[in-house]
Amino acid sequence: MIKTGICTLAIALAAAASADELYRWVDEDGKVHFGDRPPMQAEADNIGDELQPINAADATRARKATQRGQRDDLQKNYESRKQRKQRQRQQQMARACQKARKRLRALQGRVAFVDENGKEIKTTERERQRMAEKLQREIRRVCR
Repeated sequence: MIKTGICTLAIALAAAASADELYRWVDEDGKVHFGDRPPMQAEADNIGDELQPINAADATRARKATQRGQRDDLQKNYESRKQRKQRQRQQQMARACQKARKRLRALQGRVAFVDENGKEIKTTERERQRMAEKLQREIRRVCR
């Protein structure tokens, strides 16, 4: 009796743990897929924490009516999260570009480099020009 209860508990815990992991990805053909493990060949988003559990007794009556709505909600949530991540990446890139441009302006004038201890690091004009050119190429490549 105790062993059966422990096995049932272990199975229930395993099912609950795996229910938290649901992945969504889009294949090369544009098809949307869902699975309990992320694919190796594509980037997947873990959407398990966004799903609400459904009572099995109620699900048979309401499944058809709510299934389409749930898919639409899931798709909308995915799209909004994707857009939010894209905005965050754009903001991070804009901040990085702003810092790079500021460094470039500083490199284009007279420069004295200082290490973390406050001691001056000797650099030649040629090294300064190389650093400025490298930074300028990187800004052109990455920043718009």
